[in-house]
Amino acid sequence: MARITVEDSLQQAKNRFALVHLTTQRTRQLLKGSQTLIEGRNNREIVTALREIAAGKVAYAHPESLKSVKAEFKSIPDETEFVGEEEYIIE
Repeated sequence: MARITVEDSLQQAKNRFALVHLTTQRTRQLLKGSQTLIEGRNNREIVTALREIAAGKVAYAHPESLKSVKAEFKSIPDETEFVGEEEYIIE
């Protein structure tokens, strides 16, 4: 059984503070019902968030990090509630 470690996730994040911040935000999204980005087992949300970060599926949206990204991303406000598979609406 493979276990996720902080060192695996730190390779994707710049430092421990960024890792904690990124993990917290992604865990909150998962708790609100967001779809997982990796094939899930019956893991807790925090473990899933760490696995997604280690796999490179979740990145820190810092302007320095986004310079190399060519895709257009639509920002999701923190207050957005994820219910079912409905698209979020920004008014």
